[in-house]
Amino acid sequence: MKKTLLLSLVFALFSGSLLAQNNTGTPYSMYGIGLLQDNYGPYTAMGGVSAAMRDATNINFLNPASYTALDSNRFYIQFGITGEFVNISTHQERTNYRVAQNASLNMALRLYKNLYSSFGFNQRSDIGYDLHYYKLINGSENEYYNQQVSGSGGLNDFYIGLAYKFGKFSVGLNTSLVFGNLEKRLSLVPVVMDSYYISTQNKISVHDVIFNLGLQYMFTLSSKSNLTLGASMNFGSKLGGKRTFRAYKINSSTSGQQTLDNELLSRGYITYPFRIVGGFSYDYKDKWNLAGDYTYQRMSQYEEFGENQEFQDYHKGSLGVSLLPARYGRYWWQRNKYILGTYAVRSQIRLNHTNINTYALTLGTQIPVYIPNRELLLGIAFDFGVRGTEANGLIRENFGKIRINIAFKEGWFMKRKID
Repeated sequence: MKKTLLLSLVFALFSGSLLAQNNTGTPYSMYGIGLLQDNYGPYTAMGGVSAAMRDATNINFLNPASYTALDSNRFYIQFGITGEFVNISTHQERTNYRVAQNASLNMALRLYKNLYSSFGFNQRSDIGYDLHYYKLINGSENEYYNQQVSGSGGLNDFYIGLAYKFGKFSVGLNTSLVFGNLEKRLSLVPVVMDSYYISTQNKISVHDVIFNLGLQYMFTLSSKSNLTLGASMNFGSKLGGKRTFRAYKINSSTSGQQTLDNELLSRGYITYPFRIVGGFSYDYKDKWNLAGDYTYQRMSQYEEFGENQEFQDYHKGSLGVSLLPARYGRYWWQRNKYILGTYAVRSQIRLNHTNINTYALTLGTQIPVYIPNRELLLGIAFDFGVRGTEANGLIRENFGKIRINIAFKEGWFMKRKID
């Protein structure tokens, strides 16, 4: 029943006489916990690969087993954020929006011998949409009302991770405190001065713990090449939360409001389904790196307070390659890493027998900046792709993203031998 109502709402919005999207985010984020992060982290330019990626310059928080690749005598700080520009089109109209998203702040260090730790903050999902359309009031010839459907919020997590290395095998575990609000609002506004209108808000507040297990194994193929296999997974969790409903009567002239309803509807759980990422990373001569990932999440089991949301399973494939001409080369361009990648997603959303897919190409560079006892790695990644389709009255989004990732290594634990 809920899915039918959502479908009706979507098609009403898409077929209205005027469709507008403010600078908040994609309309496809109105479903469930919002838009899942298809491509973020330090390897965005490689299509977002993560399962087998490990190096001494980036904190790969998407697979905790990778922490054992970090320098033993350095303290790491890493920050990343993505800016996105999107052109939206339907079979009738076009518009665009800009948004900043996918912020992350991560730190890492070695605790003892082969034991490493990382902690930080990441965005897990994002909700951001603001849709308006005008429609003729039933029984009227020239009076209209404006329907506004909007949403905001998403899930974030603060995590603490540990990793340990046994020879060529590494295992890690992130413990994440997941929290956030999922707000969805509806307003019906008559296009008449000095009138009142009704605005409603459905809000889900979430707070609970998720565990993410990571594994990596390194193979030495020759003196010039090696292969890493990796996987990260969570086994599904029930996230505790509460659902509230509010309704307001608002004066369109003064914006004064009167609360009509404010109640706690229920306490319960959101079922965050099983998710696994598996992949490989092949290194040759410390110059070339080829990596690929496959991601699966059983979103068909996603539930909100005991109600299945009728999603389909999530699938993503990604592939990336990078070239580092000379790590200690004489010229600055030799020390830069040049990166190219691609990814394809079949999302959990299916509307009117149509999958909402994403296809994208990525490229970027990582630029090292050397300072005495310190290292700075500036990563710049571009992501160009398409999400959705205009078929069957749906929305197509052509997007361009830029992600800035800054990794800083401080030699806090290095002992000075000569004064």
